[in-house]
Amino acid sequence: MKNNFARVRLLLGVSLFASVIVMSTSTTVSAKTQLRVAYSSISGTAVVTWLAVDKGLFAKNGLDVELIYVAGSQAMQSLLSGTTPIGIQGIEPVFRVNAHGSDTVMILGIVTKPPFSIMVRPEIKDYRELKGKPMGITRYGSSTDMLLRLTLEKWGFKPEADVPILQMGGVPPILAAMESRKIVGGPLSLPTLARAKQEGYRELADVADLVPEYQVAGVVTRRAFIKQNPDVVRSFARAIAEGMALFRSDPESVMKVMKTRLKIDDPLVIEETQKNYPRYMPKVPYPSRAGIAVIKGFLDKNEPAVRPLSIDGQIDNHIVRELEQSGFFSNVQRAK
Repeated sequence: MKNNFARVRLLLGVSLFASVIVMSTSTTVSAKTQLRVAYSSISGTAVVTWLAVDKGLFAKNGLDVELIYVAGSQAMQSLLSGTTPIGIQGIEPVFRVNAHGSDTVMILGIVTKPPFSIMVRPEIKDYRELKGKPMGITRYGSSTDMLLRLTLEKWGFKPEADVPILQMGGVPPILAAMESRKIVGGPLSLPTLARAKQEGYRELADVADLVPEYQVAGVVTRRAFIKQNPDVVRSFARAIAEGMALFRSDPESVMKVMKTRLKIDDPLVIEETQKNYPRYMPKVPYPSRAGIAVIKGFLDKNEPAVRPLSIDGQIDNHIVRELEQSGFFSNVQRAK
């Protein structure tokens, strides 16, 4: 295992949140177009991508994809270097690098509602009891960070001043830190959320009730790469969209992926994830403009370089629009 991680780090040169390495120099999709995908979130997004691998959706679209789990959140640096020209990540880094002249865009929204609940240790009975007690997030600047801060503000707290916020490195480590009492709680998503509920931790809020639209994860690339490799990008988007549809319709395949790929074998956790996670995913996967607006509002307050950027400048809907107009999404939903 250590050797595998060393090999991956040597290949990538950076830690990745979720990114795709194009191993072929061809600009058209063929059986030889190989993609190496690195992901670091044990979540529904990972299930979607593994479904696309295991059910042959990438292969059907002319792509040979290898998935690798790598801890970290620096996909954007790798994308900009050209090492990983397509990535599955949030919109936040798109704003940040475009503020300095880059041409990155989100072309497809996988998760457009926040799939998180604020979970706390059982002794916390009410959100007012959080004052002065540390909460955990994955990493500063991540979706978990922003959503926790937005929630705390809605509850009348000043994040960090009233409620300390600590980095844990991932969603499962947030639960582990709750168990060790390093923190009292934090935002958890499925399947970790289901495990926390099963173990008796308390849900203070479903974040989607407080922040209904939030662009959590999507397919990100550069405008230059789309121009040079339109068939590769289109085929990748098609396979991901088919994986999203399969998540809704094929519980047996979801169960198999969670057991064999994510090493989760608790039947209640699997059932909860398969049943509830699809409500956070759109059937026609446009990036959520309303969800991006929430994020930009947060960034505008804290990162002045982002303020001049428009929301529409960070997304490119033309591939999803083409697929929708062709009837692709309707056909996929019926077929699944």
